[in-house]
Amino acid sequence: MSRFISIADARAGRGLRMACLRGVPSPWTEAAKGIFHVKALDCQYAAQRREDEDNAIAAWAGNSSVPVVAYENEPLRTGWAEILLLAERLAPEPALIPEAADQRALLFGLAHEICGEMGFGWCLRLHMLKQSLSHDPAGGEATEGFPPQVTNSLAGKYGFNPADVAMAKGRVISILGLLDERLKNNRYLLGSELSAADIYWATFANMLTPLSEDLLPAAPMIRNVYNNRGPDLDAAMTQRLRDHQSLVYEQYLELPVPL
Repeated sequence: MSRFISIADARAGRGLRMACLRGVPSPWTEAAKGIFHVKALDCQYAAQRREDEDNAIAAWAGNSSVPVVAYENEPLRTGWAEILLLAERLAPEPALIPEAADQRALLFGLAHEICGEMGFGWCLRLHMLKQSLSHDPAGGEATEGFPPQVTNSLAGKYGFNPADVAMAKGRVISILGLLDERLKNNRYLLGSELSAADIYWATFANMLTPLSEDLLPAAPMIRNVYNNRGPDLDAAMTQRLRDHQSLVYEQYLELPVPL
């Protein structure tokens, strides 16, 4: 039986539900799934099915971006922070947000650098779009990029501001340096205890070092794009960051990743 219910069933349902894209390891979606998994929250996952109307997620949420999280009759949640706060409310233990104000501020600061606008995921997506747009399928640069229709769709949906594109790769490298520094003397990004920041990093790290295909059965096009790093990004993705990604997946998250 499919893990995913229809979008129509999710709209009509109760409890905790989340709309996803099948076969695509969107890091924002995988992070939410990881948080729900760690907290043992019972969530019904939904994806577009044949019985759904066209563009059913957009018809429900107002646009086609995922994840879309619903809980009972409360307003839909699509932002990483509001999804985390909902999960913490529904299942306070194990806590993924520190109680101390200074540590809480550090968590949300690090999480924004990973998940937020012009953070790691956002900037890496801009860099991937830039690579895709520079790809010459007639025989020029041998870049593995998104197909033209996907590139145009993503650029239109999330913006392709030249100033942001120009700083995107440098921003990714600087954030990798920040996270690597945090792990020099710590087991986790905030110290000795797992927090939401660790789940965000592990899931977003797939954009640079995706888990093996048997653990992350992503669509081949997505895997090709994620594997196309380049030497400077490869160097910035230190062994310490790779080890932390593996640690979080092996000890806390669901494997193989259900897509």
